[in-house]
Formats: sequence, C-alpha cells, structure tokens
Amino acid sequence: MKRKLAVMLMTAMTVSALLAGCGNQADNAGGAADTNASDDVGSTTDNAADTNAADNAESADSADANAADTAADGEKVVLKAVCDLTPHSEILNAASDLLAAEGIELDIVSTTWDATWNDMLIDGEIDFAYFMHVPAMESIEEEMGADLYSMGGVHVEPYACFSDKYATKEELPENAVIAIPNDSSNEYRALKVLEAEGFLKLDPEMTAIDASIQKVDEYLIPIEIVEMDQANIIPSAADFDAYFVNVNRALEANIDTTSYLMREGEDSEYANIITVTEANKDNESIKKLVEILQSDEIKQFITDNFNGAVIPAKN
Repeated sequence: MKRKLAVMLMTAMTVSALLAGCGNQADNAGGAADTNASDDVGSTTDNAADTNAADNAESADSADANAADTAADGEKVVLKAVCDLTPHSEILNAASDLLAAEGIELDIVSTTWDATWNDMLIDGEIDFAYFMHVPAMESIEEEMGADLYSMGGVHVEPYACFSDKYATKEELPENAVIAIPNDSSNEYRALKVLEAEGFLKLDPEMTAIDASIQKVDEYLIPIEIVEMDQANIIPSAADFDAYFVNVNRALEANIDTTSYLMREGEDSEYANIITVTEANKDNESIKKLVEILQSDEIKQFITDNFNGAVIPAKN
C-alpha cells in the first residue's frame, strides 16, 4: 500500500514538472512572437516612413523644378525702341497689354526724331526702330553703309499736302509756292502726288533714292517748289501757299488731317515698318511684337482713333 502511494506521488510530481515546463515554453514562444510582431511592425513603420520621406523629398524637388520653370516662363523681355510720338507711340501703347501677356515690355527711348536715331539703331543701342518705310530704310542703308531689315509693315500715313491759306487745291494761285521735304524718300512721295494731281511730269527714271526737283521734266501748272528739312516746314508754314508733311507731324501739330488739299491714295506702298539690324532679324520677341501690331485688335485701334489719317498696312 505504501509502495503504491509512493508511486502515485512520484507520478504526480513528474506531471507537474512537465506542465510547468510546457508553460514556460509557451510563455517563451509567446514572448518571441510578441517581440517578432513588434519588430515587424516597427520595421514596417520605419520602411513606410522612409518611403514617405523619399516621396516627400521627390515631391519637393519636383515643386522646386516647377517653380524654376514658372520663374523662367514669367521672365519679361524688354525691347528698347525709338518711334515718332504720333501715331507710332500711341499704337505701341495700345498693344502694351497684348505684349505683356507674351512677356514683352517696351522701353521707348525717344519720341523726338533727330539724326542720332539711325546711329542708335545701327550701333545696337536700341532693338528696333518704328518711324520709317522701306524706301527710307534703303536710303539710310545706302547713306550709312548698313544692313537693315523690315520685320513687317504696321500702318500707312498717306502723304498729304496742307495749306493754312486755301481750302482746296483749285484755290491755289498761279506760281503757288509749295514746300516739300528734302529727304529723298519723302521728296519722291511729294513729287509723285504733284504729278498725279496734274501739276508736273517727272523723269520716269526717278526713284526714291535720287528724287529731287531736278527730276521734274515739265511743269504743267506754274508752281514754285521749295525743298527744305521736313522738321522746319510746319513752323514756317505761313511762308508758303501749301506744304507737304508726314501725317504724323501734322497730327502732332494739331492740324486737321481731313483738310488736306491732295494726298496719296490709301493703297500707298509706304507702310511704316518695324526696322532692325542683323542682330535682331531672328529675334522671336520682335517677331511676336510685329504679329501683335498686325493683329485685328490693333488694326481696329488704328481705324477707330485716327480718322482716316492713319490706316492699317496691308499684310
């Protein structure tokens, strides 16, 4: 009986020890599982954080690149120019908003013509000039030995004859004294108008380069022609029965440009052009400028604001 009881006690102790061991293994397994799970979560979190950081860095780089592109796109181009006050500067100013939308700003250096304008253009002090037509440009090329380029015509100022004394050409007296400019291209225009109106006949070989009163073959109506610097014609207008000037100078002097005695037709080939040198003939900003100045919006501005004294050029 005692032997049997001892065996039972030993069996119970063995079972208890086994159960205790299993419990410790389970706890260790559970602890390992918890640790591994924790490590996995930590590792996943760290990886996610690293990925997000990389994404954010890449996004920041992309934003910086976009900002740089925007800054480059928003950079303004400033074009320096000379032009007559009327109507040239008014036309350029009317185009300022359209130009600004293309990132172009104009710096009009001067609106009072003098002989230095040609030098400024040829020497590269300005990017373009807006005061001449093609025959005038060609005359300057020949005179100064320069290569100039027309980027396109903007407007026409039909060359006109005015008088402070008479209302019509029929009122002009015999031997009327008529002032015309002495620069060859404008003298050519004035003489061609006088020929068209029946006052004289010209040498058919006369060109805009060599025009002068020496090229008059015959006077059909007796008149006296006085050649002089165009800048002095309006100030001395009272000395003449009639005088020829560019319409823009008449506008500047507040002369009624509808009261002309005679003038070129509206099909005049003497469109005022944007003139550049070799350095700017491929300038994209100047090409855009000309495109805008030839647009329907600017043509309408010219039509609405100058009462026929200035008309859009055909292009």
